[in-house]
Amino acid sequence: MTGNEIRQKFLDFFKQRGHLVQPSAPLSIDDPTLLFTIAGMVPLKAFFLGKKKPPASRLASCQLCFRTNDLDRVGQTSYHHTLFEMLGNFSLGDYFKEDACQWGWEFVTKELGLSENRIWITIFKEDDETYQIWKKIGIPASRILRKGKEENFWSLAEVGPCGPDTEIFFDRGKEWGCSRTKCLPGCNNCSRWVELWNLVFMQFNRNKEGILSPLPSKNIDTGMGLERTASVLQEVESDYDTDLFSPILHWLKGILPENREEERGLKVISDHLRALVFLLGEGILPSNVGKEYVVRRVLRRAYRFGRRLGLEDIFLYKGVPVVIKMMQEPYPYLKEKEEEIVSIIKAEERNFQATLSRGMEILEAIISDLKQKNKRVIPSHDVFKLYDTYGFPIELTEEIAAEEGLVISREEYDKLLTEQRERGRREAMELGIGAVLTGEEKLGIIPKKPTLESRVEKEIFERLKLKYNLDAAKTFQGYEELKLDTTLAGILKQGTEVERITQGEEGEFILASTPFYPEGGGQLGDKGKVFTSDSSVKVLDTQKMSSGLILHRVKVLKGEFKKEERVIAEVDGKRRKAIARAHTATHLLQAALRKILGKIVKQSGSLVEEDRFRFDFTYFSPLTRPQLKKITSLLNEKIRENLFITIEEMSLDEAQRKGAVALFEPKYKEKVRVVSIGEFSREVCGGTHLSGSGEIGVIQITSESGVASGIRRIEALLGEKALIWLEEKEELLQKIAAVLETQENAILPLIKEKNEKLESQAEELKRWQKRSVEMENLIRKASQIGSIKIIRKKWDNLSTEVLRETAEKLKDRLKKGVVVLASVVGNKAFLVATSTQKNLPANKIIKEVCQVAGGSGGGRWDFAQGGTSSLEKIDEALKEVPLIVERLLDI
Repeated sequence: MTGNEIRQKFLDFFKQRGHLVQPSAPLSIDDPTLLFTIAGMVPLKAFFLGKKKPPASRLASCQLCFRTNDLDRVGQTSYHHTLFEMLGNFSLGDYFKEDACQWGWEFVTKELGLSENRIWITIFKEDDETYQIWKKIGIPASRILRKGKEENFWSLAEVGPCGPDTEIFFDRGKEWGCSRTKCLPGCNNCSRWVELWNLVFMQFNRNKEGILSPLPSKNIDTGMGLERTASVLQEVESDYDTDLFSPILHWLKGILPENREEERGLKVISDHLRALVFLLGEGILPSNVGKEYVVRRVLRRAYRFGRRLGLEDIFLYKGVPVVIKMMQEPYPYLKEKEEEIVSIIKAEERNFQATLSRGMEILEAIISDLKQKNKRVIPSHDVFKLYDTYGFPIELTEEIAAEEGLVISREEYDKLLTEQRERGRREAMELGIGAVLTGEEKLGIIPKKPTLESRVEKEIFERLKLKYNLDAAKTFQGYEELKLDTTLAGILKQGTEVERITQGEEGEFILASTPFYPEGGGQLGDKGKVFTSDSSVKVLDTQKMSSGLILHRVKVLKGEFKKEERVIAEVDGKRRKAIARAHTATHLLQAALRKILGKIVKQSGSLVEEDRFRFDFTYFSPLTRPQLKKITSLLNEKIRENLFITIEEMSLDEAQRKGAVALFEPKYKEKVRVVSIGEFSREVCGGTHLSGSGEIGVIQITSESGVASGIRRIEALLGEKALIWLEEKEELLQKIAAVLETQENAILPLIKEKNEKLESQAEELKRWQKRSVEMENLIRKASQIGSIKIIRKKWDNLSTEVLRETAEKLKDRLKKGVVVLASVVGNKAFLVATSTQKNLPANKIIKEVCQVAGGSGGGRWDFAQGGTSSLEKIDEALKEVPLIVERLLDI
């Protein structure tokens, strides 16, 4: 029975028994306590805890799961995996133990056809109810084993729902066993016993004191590993020999060098590649934080095991089609993602290839040195240098060290890492910036932010919040108004609350309500003015503090301001509109990127300024010029369509159901603001926007670059700034044309022509340099008769021009001498002779040489040439040259 057949049979079985079949939930689970879906019940946790209402009281699923807690054991056993499929049936206050056990028995014996005599059961030692159920079903007492809490009692956490469980084991037979007299289900020394199914009975609630009390609603949670079940039904010892892995192993063995197969490496690569296809197919891209780092670590680990097996070049990406072909029947979406997954893995392998080679060379030298000195601990400074200088992951160093019988000190490594970060902070503080500046801050693009809040400032903010009933959500009124009559609730100067501020001074204003948008979500804070009938300040920047209050950095231009007086706050409307154009444009850009490059594109940062923006996003490789052209074209098409922009408030769940892109989700409150640009873009966003996309005018992408591994950056200009940029480009083109003395449309052909000439000259220079070296060798090795030097040489495929030029140059280098050279091209040979002496005329020498070679020749006393078709006689003719010279000298 194939893996696909087992999966479908399970789901059909429980569907017939009133279960609603659920699709596999994402591996990237929305749960703050977990990075990934690690079990079949994880997507249903909210139902079991009573936080959400389930769609039905009976559920069944085949859930993709991903775990790395046993990463080092993958490949060492026949059943440890990172990615696996968990078949499960669940009851939420519906049926309980008797039905769960009865259906479990029916499925394994009737549907899967396993022998009843080979089924063994384990139960929690105090669970007499389950013992009686299994006996009633027909399992003899000798095959029902009672075990303790560690083996057969399940709990979600120290406090909360819990209960006993029962496991169904299959006995492969004594021939698979370890020959121990007490070889029973759960034995870790052999592969005789296969745990097929775990049935958890959630019937208690455990309080802080550890006391159990019955739950009002009893639940069932079961899990059957598809891979293990397939190994039993397909009668193979290892999960890796089932049809859920064997195609990958077959492909892998086919690309390995001879005699390089190693069981652990083959298993690791097969397991990790299968996991990567699903993780990347879900859009979890490799990076250096969180779950994305886990993806990178798994990919790099698989690549390293490939290197151990003799695969020097990148190879993992070639196995992606194998995995997809194997898994696309139950998971058809993988086929649509194939090209993206291949490209991501290929780029990541290529990036890691150099890091691994460089790091391995250094690490191997360190290990060799330690072994010679009989030491077991790799010095922490070496481990840290590998990471800090060469980008070699700590986990990889640790794993390789273990393979060599060595260890590292994680504690000391962490200490060095902390010290380095502290040094960075201190250096930043010495520069007076309070924190490490971004590139934009160093360049002065971002206005200087207020200093971090001190304890005194926090106390002031909290007091003002209470006094004026200030709430960040209500304080900001700038979506509807750019000019507002409000109260000056507080004045700060250098972190101290003051009663007044006068002309020429700088400080911070806190307003009871404000139209000024504080910096956030990549959008710069508003600027503008606050004034009364006889006083005014310039608002230099607006920031939101951690307390929630909005702080306006100001400089008094005229008069005096007193706390609690009424003022008018007015935003610089032209600047706000320019920033809104840029912010709306980033939404259009993200939608365009996701449409053209795929849903794997996710925003990772942005900077929204006046008619310009920077947008960082996840992607695995540089964008091509055709891609950028297509993106720019789509953006400007949507601008010309002047799509209507709507803004609505709704719950985050509702926003996601409507397809809104939500970034950095932990920061969102219950109600979110959703910005829709027609049907083209829908995002959760708190920023300021236009009313129609046509107000942007035009978008011009000015650059695309990489800012980190897997992170790309696009910078663009809008409206008038975009037009100015294009005009500057046109002006530059005109200047280039003027320098080249040609028309603009002829610049490219002219440059190509000049490049070809330069390349030709460069090649000629290379040839001349090569000939110069060769000529030096010929002069040094020249034979000699008296004071006369004789040079002879034959080449293949040397042109007649080069042969003549070489003979002349050699002659010029000789005070007294004769030169005879030959070149064979096709079925003919060309010969030349030069001489420095009139009594050794070149025409006579070439004539005699050509006669020996079966040809003819002639010329002047200083230069002569000839030819022949008898190529086999060339060497003989050149040997005659010294004899010819001797005869001529005797005359």
